[in-house]
Amino acid sequence: MIFDNKYTPHSIVTLAQQWDGLDQFTRRLLQNIKTQIAAQGTTGVDEDELKEFTIMFKHFDKDRSGRLDHTEFKACLRSLGFDLPVPAEGEPDRAFEAILDVVDRDRDGFIRLEEYMQFMISRTTENVTNTEDLAEAFQALTENGDKPYITASELYAAMPPEQAKYCIDRMDKIPDVPGGLDYHSFTAKLFQSNANTSLNSSTMSGTA
Repeated sequence: MIFDNKYTPHSIVTLAQQWDGLDQFTRRLLQNIKTQIAAQGTTGVDEDELKEFTIMFKHFDKDRSGRLDHTEFKACLRSLGFDLPVPAEGEPDRAFEAILDVVDRDRDGFIRLEEYMQFMISRTTENVTNTEDLAEAFQALTENGDKPYITASELYAAMPPEQAKYCIDRMDKIPDVPGGLDYHSFTAKLFQSNANTSLNSSTMSGTA
C-alpha cells in the first residue's frame, strides 16, 4: 500500500478523511430529501422513529408517571443523539434551557409524553430550511455530484423505491436531455407545498 506520493500533496490518510467527510455530508443531504418528502404526510416521521421516541421516553420514565423531570428528559435527549454540552460550573445550561423554552413552556418541571412527542417530531422534520439545501442534496446524488439534473436510475440507486418514484412522478423532464429530470423546479414546488401546509396548520390552530 502506498502512503506517500511525491506527485501529489495528498496521502492515503488525508484522502480517506476527505472521502469520509464527503460520505457523511451526502448521507445527511439524502436524509434531508427523505425528510422533506415524508413531510408531505401527517408528521413527516416514520413509524420506526415514532416507536424509538416512545421506547426511549418509557425507558427514562422510571416511576411510570407518564412524564419526565428535567434530569430524565436531558438523559433521554442525549441517548437519542442530541449534542448537549456540559456547562462550566456555575454557568447556565443555555442549550438545554432553549429546548425547555419549547417543550416545557409553563416550567412546571415536567415533560409529558405528548409534549415530548410533539417536540421530537418537530425537530425531526425541520432539517431542510430552503430550496438551495434540497437542490444541493439532489445534486450530490448525481454522477460526479455536479449535474444540474438527475436521472431515474440515480434516484433509485440512492433512495427507497417508493420515495424515488415519488420524485420521478413529480419532476419535470428536461428537454434535449434523455432521461434528465429537473430537480430544481421540483425542490421549489416541494418546499412551497410543505410551507403552505405548515401555514395552513398554524392558521387552523390559531382559529380553533
